[in-house]
Amino acid sequence: MDDWRALVADARAGDLAAFEAVVRRFMDMAVGYAYSVLGDFCLAEDAAQEAFVQAYYDLGTLREPQAFPSWLRRIVFKYCDRRTRRKRLPTLSLEATMEIADPQHDPQEAVQRRELQEAVLGVVNALPEHERTATALFYINGYSLAEVGEFLDVPVSTVKNRLHSARKHMRDRMVDLVQETLHGNAPDEGFPERVRHVLQGVPRVGFYRGGDVCPEDAPFPSSLAACLRHLGEDYPYLPIEAHGRTWRLNDATVYAMAISGIAYGLLWRPGWHEDNVDMMRIADDPAEIIDRSFEAVGYSYEIVLAQDGSDRGALIRRRIAESVRRGRPVMAFGVLGLPECCIITGYDGEGDVVIGWSFFQDDGEWGQESGRERSGYFRRRDWARDTQALIVFGDKRPRPSQGETNRKALRWALEVMRRPTVQGCPSGHAAYTAWADALRRDGDFPVEEPDVLRWRHGVHDAAVGTVAEGRWYASQFLTEMAKEEPAMAPDLLAAAACFSAEHDLMWRIWGLAGGHRCPKAHLNLADGEVRRAIATVIVEARERDIEAAAHIEAALCR
Repeated sequence: MDDWRALVADARAGDLAAFEAVVRRFMDMAVGYAYSVLGDFCLAEDAAQEAFVQAYYDLGTLREPQAFPSWLRRIVFKYCDRRTRRKRLPTLSLEATMEIADPQHDPQEAVQRRELQEAVLGVVNALPEHERTATALFYINGYSLAEVGEFLDVPVSTVKNRLHSARKHMRDRMVDLVQETLHGNAPDEGFPERVRHVLQGVPRVGFYRGGDVCPEDAPFPSSLAACLRHLGEDYPYLPIEAHGRTWRLNDATVYAMAISGIAYGLLWRPGWHEDNVDMMRIADDPAEIIDRSFEAVGYSYEIVLAQDGSDRGALIRRRIAESVRRGRPVMAFGVLGLPECCIITGYDGEGDVVIGWSFFQDDGEWGQESGRERSGYFRRRDWARDTQALIVFGDKRPRPSQGETNRKALRWALEVMRRPTVQGCPSGHAAYTAWADALRRDGDFPVEEPDVLRWRHGVHDAAVGTVAEGRWYASQFLTEMAKEEPAMAPDLLAAAACFSAEHDLMWRIWGLAGGHRCPKAHLNLADGEVRRAIATVIVEARERDIEAAAHIEAALCR
């Protein structure tokens, strides 16, 4: 017998492989016990799966590993109890078993066999409770009397007495049929994966919270970078000096920001709208951003849209399970918080709960909708209703040459920067003008309404952050490209300098409002002079952006 006590101890310490081994060791017993309570193997598997998931999260409360079997039994019973209150068990009178056990009845056809199995299970359900439980556990997959006793927390002699009494209620042929039928309904090898499957070590994504890694506040490129790292792609962390300290620059994020075009984006829809920072809208079709990114990183992919209907999550649940089982995280839009990109790293209970990283998992009301894994991953039930689409990684494919990728990235950057509108929303250089004009409208900033000021400032501050981070990553990308493209290097470095200057201008804007993350910045924004000074800096940033575009165009002409 496997040393399940050591496996339980390892699982309690966080070893997921050990927990899966524990599930395999006890899954037949859990399902058999649940069946003895519920009288239905489909419901029994559901209850056992839920019990194992609960056991995983409660393992820290288990004091002694040797108590695991009986402890698990109580959890299984809890999930069975929710169903027994609503369900009457199918039973067959013990007198009727005489006919079932008649040797003259030896059905050959599938339908007759199924009817026989149903009748046999009816006999099991008709046994007294203790006998029914002992019978189900003993016969479902050859467990020993000692193992059944450990699970039920009773002496071996008690198990023997209960089995002996059950056999007295059944003729010899019926005992054989019961053993065959119960064993035939034991859970298959896929049961552990239906309980829980989680990829460990996927890098975290989320809004900046400190530390030495450069901020990554754009969900799609940050999520793509994390997935690439998990898949084993080689992108270094580079030490850099900025703002008077040493940082670690995630080269995967630099690359993803640039090839997606998000490093060059800016949107300002008329009015004050939170979704101005949704950089998946810098193209008329977001699929273009995804396609360009995956081509450059050398992976095929599939976009899977959530389907409306009675089971909205059926398709996306299946595709998540398939991908995770292949060892590949899934990028998803929605799931938790705003419909921005996140990462799905696993699931519980056949996908009823998804697990992963989201930019919004620690954010107020959205954070309250999710639980936490010990690894820090979020857990979200009822997730499908808020999920719009998945990006499923396919196989690796040949990447274009670096020169071709560089030129495509530069041409796309020009298109993003110079396109005046996207779906009616001012974009690129035009967005700077719309943003500055909005700040000059005094009527939008009522001094007596702090909530309105806070809203206006939030939208404005998000735009500042978009430009500060995006243009800084653009400057890093172009600086690295200059090393690979000597002929274009002077123009690329000139463009990088313009983008770096824009980054510094955004910090000047933060200073005008009281400083970066100033808690009273929204009140300072009520001052018209402050806002007009900020608008002037925004116009200056626009000129740097136009100048950078001219340098990029000159580089391409070479």
